[in-house]
This record gives sequence, C-alpha cells and structure tokens, in this order.
Amino acid sequence: MPTRSARSQVPAPDLSFELGLLTSGVRHIAGVDEAGRGPWAGPVYAATALLDREILLDPSALAGVRDSKLLSSKRRDQAFDHIMQAAVAVGVSSVEARLVDRLGVVEATRQAMLQALDSLPIRPDAVIVDAVRLPPESEYHGIHHSFNHADRTCLTVAAASICAKVSRDRNMIKRSARYPGYGFETNMGYGTPRHRAALERLGLCAIHRRSFRPMRESLLNAEKVASVV
Repeated sequence: MPTRSARSQVPAPDLSFELGLLTSGVRHIAGVDEAGRGPWAGPVYAATALLDREILLDPSALAGVRDSKLLSSKRRDQAFDHIMQAAVAVGVSSVEARLVDRLGVVEATRQAMLQALDSLPIRPDAVIVDAVRLPPESEYHGIHHSFNHADRTCLTVAAASICAKVSRDRNMIKRSARYPGYGFETNMGYGTPRHRAALERLGLCAIHRRSFRPMRESLLNAEKVASVV
C-alpha cells in the first residue's frame, strides 16, 4: 500500500482520452474495471461508472478519485460516496468462486463486466475498460476501448475501480462472519500468511477457488491424509 506522502503525489486522471471522445460527439462514457482477480477466495467483482459531459468537463466533484489501488481504505470509501452522488449511474456485478473455477478468472471477469454494463439504466455511447477486451459478440464491442492502465488515466475507469473494490471488500467483510478463521475481514480473500495458515488448519470453505494452486495443493494434501487414515 502506498504511503500517505506517495498517495498525495499521485496525479489525477488526465481525462485526455475521455475529452477526445467528447469532441467526437459522445455524451455518456462508461468506465469499467474489476476487483478480485487474484484472491484465493470470494467472487470477482466488476463495476461500471457512467459519467456525462458535465462531470467530465468539470470533474471537481470527483477530485479525490484515483485508481483504487493508490488509495487508502478510508479514501476509497469517501471517493465511493462522491461517485455515487455524481455519476449518472453505477453498475456492479460479481461472479462467484465456483464459476471462476469453471470459466477461468479472465472469462469470469468479462462476464461480471458485461453484467455490470447491462445493469445500467442508460446505454453508454462509449465504454472504456482497463486491460480486458470485451468479446466480439457483445453489444458493447463496437463502442469499447481497452488499454492497460486506463484506471490511472481515465476518470470513468478510476471511478469504476473504486466502486468494484469497495463493493467487493464490503461483501468479504460480511462473509467473514459466515466463514470465520480465515481473516476475510482483513485479507479480503487474498493469499496472506494468516490465510495460508488457516487453510492448513481448517481446510477449504465454500468460497475458496479450487482451481487456484494453493487450494489444489490443500485438496491434494487432504486426500493424502485421508488415504493414510
């Protein structure tokens, strides 16, 4: 996690790509990003933030919005509230661990992104996605733009990254009460030393991603123990 001084020096998204879209006649731009591709447990989340010309031409209401990975938890929560007030609409969706195992994490991420876009009450004129390309058969394929680090340069994508991260974190905190002992309330399902130790002590729970290597190893070890017994 960046230090406070480092976070304060993070530049705001420059909006150049979004402003270029506005000059071409676009009015509503939807940024899309994900949260939770790497954790050992829990769903993968995606969010979209739909912003219009007015907020992009004067983004002062979203002055604190940055790529979610560059913000503290407190600042993400504050930015989330500002986004919910300023955005035309926000869509959030998730794909559970069992589908991550079946589809693979990249395809599961695409599905969550498409579901988030489909939940918007207004169809965007343009869609900007951080890194992930939407499938050709998607209705958004012809209007979507995908490139690396879009969450650093585009305000819409930075806003989406915050919505996805905050939504997923809150969900994992709730699930920690149902699946105690793994530290989900603090590690959010990521592979921390405490999480690994809990796997060795408790085994897998229902929301672990069994296709990920640490869980495959845990299952294999459990099978070896059972065969000895």
